[in-house]
Amino acid sequence: MIDIDVIIEVYQTVKEYIPAKDRQAAVDHLIGVVCDFDVTDHDIKALAGVDSYMKRAIEEYIGEEVDADEEDSEDY
Repeated sequence: MIDIDVIIEVYQTVKEYIPAKDRQAAVDHLIGVVCDFDVTDHDIKALAGVDSYMKRAIEEYIGEEVDADEEDSEDY
């Protein structure tokens, strides 16, 4: 099982090196990779609280709007 906290930490570290115009595509790809692992729906939805890129990628992946606050996710 993949540790979501590690994914968040790595993402927050490297996103500053990704040009803003490429961030959504990078996050979309990251979510696709993360979801290939044994990740719970709760953890996936918790990622939506990281930033707007992550929220959009999660919503596109699961096909519904996500309100990260309702998921009791940590404030990343």
